[in-house]
Amino acid sequence: MIGTCRLCGQQTKLKESHFIPKFVGKWLKKTSITGFFREHNELEKRAQDTAKEYWLCGQCEGLLSNWEREFANRIFYPFADQGLSTASYGPWFAKLCASLSWRTLTFIRHKNPDRDKPDEYYEQLDAAQDHLRKFILGETGNLERYEQHIFHLQEIESTDSNELPTGINRYFLRGMAMDVVGNSTDLYIYTKIPSFIILGVVKAKQLNKLRASRVALKEGKLSPKSYRWPDGFHSYVFEKAEEMILAHQKIPEKDLKKFEDFIAENPEKAANSKQFKALMHDYQRFGAKIFR
Repeated sequence: MIGTCRLCGQQTKLKESHFIPKFVGKWLKKTSITGFFREHNELEKRAQDTAKEYWLCGQCEGLLSNWEREFANRIFYPFADQGLSTASYGPWFAKLCASLSWRTLTFIRHKNPDRDKPDEYYEQLDAAQDHLRKFILGETGNLERYEQHIFHLQEIESTDSNELPTGINRYFLRGMAMDVVGNSTDLYIYTKIPSFIILGVVKAKQLNKLRASRVALKEGKLSPKSYRWPDGFHSYVFEKAEEMILAHQKIPEKDLKKFEDFIAENPEKAANSKQFKALMHDYQRFGAKIFR
């Protein structure tokens, strides 16, 4: 397909580009009970892949793929599969996070073209989108106010909080999402993949409070820390976790029956899957309430 690359602007042959990296979808299938996964907006279908469109030229697609490969091998697989929580990274990591934020922002704006908010809102998104694009392409070496923040999500098996939705572990460990979230003073690009949240800043009134989660431009280290989320952000995350569980409750009965039959016929495979283990984390925390 010939078209204009969304990143570099060249008129050329375009490649199919994934908004959530392809390896994430492959990992979800591999670690699921049945070998498939579903996206909550199309529950009647088994998903074979994450969303993709002809958006990037071969050169830009290759650029992003290199950073994705580094992230998958150095951080994602060790953390999600082996239970590690510490990893060092180089300059490629800020590029990777910026590319995820750029893809999320570009995707959300493409899917929601209506301009029903004040002009200032769209001007801020325009500026963020353009600066992220320049950073990805190496036209600027600094993210400036458009910092990238990452939060490693682990299972929650005990807490004094009564606010947690009964599907929080399944959302933390298995969920995917793309969104733009905020209010009049704070605005963020939200990319959720299994075990991680990448938060791209559009504007924030107190960035210094998020220092622990900030991705370094050159070299840095991911390790267990006392992270702070933006004010009110936990309510948004909990709401999305609840939405995911409510959506899965709407899976057609015939498909649920197939799922139950598969588990009955393949109990060992089911029990060893990451999907089942995430379910059990919720069961251990909330008990039978997770089935209501």
